[in-house]
Order: sequence, then C-alpha cells, then structure tokens
Amino acid sequence: MTAPERHTEPDRGFGRDGISGLVDANRALRARDVSRPGTEELEAADRVVAAALARLERPRR
Repeated sequence: MTAPERHTEPDRGFGRDGISGLVDANRALRARDVSRPGTEELEAADRVVAAALARLERPRR
C-alpha cells in the first residue's frame, strides 16, 4: 500500500494567495475555538494589568 492510498485527504492545491490550500472551513473553526482565551487566561491578564497599574501609581524616588 502506498502513501497516497493510505492518506485520502482532498487535494490541497495552493491558490494565488499561497494559503488557501492549507486552511479549510473545519480547520478555521478549530483554530478559532482553540485560540479563544478561557476564564483562567482572562483572570491572569486582569492580575497583570492590576500589577502594572499599581507600579504606575507608586511614587517615584
């Protein structure tokens, strides 16, 4: 059995943009879902912002 027989993915030819062969609708939706921040990431970002603002409000020497 050869590799093309084992892997029956659709032809992913490149369009003029050079990327259209890599991204299809399913991959785009998966990337969107994976890249969304969760509650832990949002809480960590809030802590970082609070710490940065606290440093800005400290009096300078």
